[in-house]
Parts: sequence; C-alpha cells; structure tokens
Amino acid sequence: MQGIAKKTCDVLSMITRFHGVVVDVPDLDSAVADYARLLGQDPGPVEADLAQQTRSVSFPVRNMLLEIREDSCADAKSAVGLAGIRLDCDEVEEIKSRLSETGSSLLPSESRKVDAAGEAEQRAWLSTFVDPDGSRSIPVELISEEVGERPTWADPSMPASEGRSLESGSVIDALDHVVIMSGDIEATRDFYRDGLGIRLALDRSFEKRGVRLIFFRIGGVTIEIGGRLEPAPAPGSADRFGGLAWQVGDMDAIHSRLSADRFDVSEIRDGHKPGTRVCTVRDPVHDVPTLLIEPVS
Repeated sequence: MQGIAKKTCDVLSMITRFHGVVVDVPDLDSAVADYARLLGQDPGPVEADLAQQTRSVSFPVRNMLLEIREDSCADAKSAVGLAGIRLDCDEVEEIKSRLSETGSSLLPSESRKVDAAGEAEQRAWLSTFVDPDGSRSIPVELISEEVGERPTWADPSMPASEGRSLESGSVIDALDHVVIMSGDIEATRDFYRDGLGIRLALDRSFEKRGVRLIFFRIGGVTIEIGGRLEPAPAPGSADRFGGLAWQVGDMDAIHSRLSADRFDVSEIRDGHKPGTRVCTVRDPVHDVPTLLIEPVS
C-alpha cells in the first residue's frame, strides 16, 4: 500500500498542469464568434495543423487554454462538442510505466506544430494520447517538449488584457471544472488516480441525489467524475463528457450581459455547494453543456 502511494506521489509531479480542453465544431468562424461573446475576450489567431487537417482558435483563460477546432475531414454531425482534455507532462515514459501497471497504455508520440495565419510565431510540441481503452474513451492528450517560447497570447497564466474591453466582473477568466460521466466510476477513479497520479481531492456519495462524485484537482482545475449509485457499474462501458463549468466574479453582471447579448441563459439559482450561485447557458454553446459558477465570496 505504501509503495502504491509513493508511486502515485512521484507521478503527481510529472503531470504539471491542466493544459486545456478541445471543442470540435463544424463551423469555426461561428463558434469562435460565440465563444468570444461568452468569455468576453478576443480570441487568439487562427492556426492550421496541416498534418491533422484542422484549423483552430484558442482562448487563453487564467488556468488553461480553450481550443475551438474545426476538422476538415469530419462530417458536421460528428464534429461537435467536447473532444478532449490536455495535460502538461514532464516525463511521458514514467507515465507510460505507471499506466502499464493499471492495464493502460500510451499511443506512439507524435510531433505536432501549428502555424498562425499571418503570424511569425509557431507553436510546436510532442503529443502523446492515452489509449482510449485505458482512458475509458475520453481523449486524454499529454503535452510535452514544447519547442521555443510560448506566444504571449497562448499563455494561460497571462490572459491578453487588450482582448478584454468589458468590466472584469462580467467576463469569464477561469475554468472551474470539466465534467465526465462514468458508468463504472471505480474504474474511472483508478485511471486518473493510479494511472495518471492526479490528486484526488474528494470522493463522496450523495444518497438523496443518487450520485457519487469524485473530484481530481490539478493546476486550479477540477476534473469532476460523476456516476449513479444505482444500478451497478457497467464494466467496459464508455465514459462521456458532461460539460464545462466556468468561474465568474459577478454573477449578476455576467447574467445581465449574456441575456442582453441574446444568449439563452437560465435564471440564477443556488448551487449545490453552500454559498455558491450558478446559472446554465443553453445556447449558443455549440453542444457543450455550460454552467457558470459564482464561488463562495
């Protein structure tokens, strides 16, 4: 038991940060315009990955990068919604060794690079995906060996202030959590805790709601795993994304702004965590279930 705990602690230092999330869309221009309005900031430049035949635009928020991606090879029906999470990783080989002990594996690493149209800066990195069988069908990409300096606009720790013309309380500047729904929550917990070594912050069952929630914390972002208490787990079932929850500083201000800007927004209500307030953004969010959270003051 002590050996496992020590190994998990060792791995924890290798996953260094929650790098970002990817949202696939059939129409890049439309989605980027909507997310610029939702977040309250200008996007980064359009980037092209010729090898993957994709175009993408990223929004840097305080604790990660949101990438909106258009896949020229995908049909309109398949290229929608949350498409993956990215984690910064120092030691891919060590992660590979640890995953092998849990029955998971890594796919071969690939060099990736994207060119920004009309920009001199280029981003390049080594990309390694966890085998989908191990990650229970959730695309998990390890980012390592970034080449050169990251452009200022793409640094999540330094959101571009010139892209924010709104009052700070009415913009979204951080991701609170990404939700993953699991049919076998024990297996999913083992993958993130024992395979990737991400810190397990909370594992709790809520009998009245009939759910069990597990929270993993990394770099100021929570990966929330949700599962039903009944029926029994379904071995081999695939996990799926449940949506994104964004932190806001002033719920009244952002609710008013989004409503005035023709977003379909629910009424503000109390959150499950005492002292929080939340609302749901229903449209246009491009098939990404979206929640806004005002944390406890």
